[in-house]
Amino acid sequence: MEFVAVRPCRFDAFEAVPKARTSLDLGECEKRLRSAGYSIVSNAGVMLVVRKDVEVTVYPHGRLLMHPAKDKDEAERIARALYSALGM
Repeated sequence: MEFVAVRPCRFDAFEAVPKARTSLDLGECEKRLRSAGYSIVSNAGVMLVVRKDVEVTVYPHGRLLMHPAKDKDEAERIARALYSALGM
């Protein structure tokens, strides 16, 4: 999965945005991530919040918001692991 990792307005958060157009079924994402060892914090239908070391919000278009993440390298590692768990 190719993505761009950037720091949004918060100092301890990063987001990853897929370069290619993506559409995710958050219910299926919940199942896959749970089986990959992620804890499900919330599935509000429009976003899925999971935790494995850090909290990650997954949006239907593949955008991830990771908090707290100390630097871009850590954010990219987190994003790669989550996208991999989703089979992307």
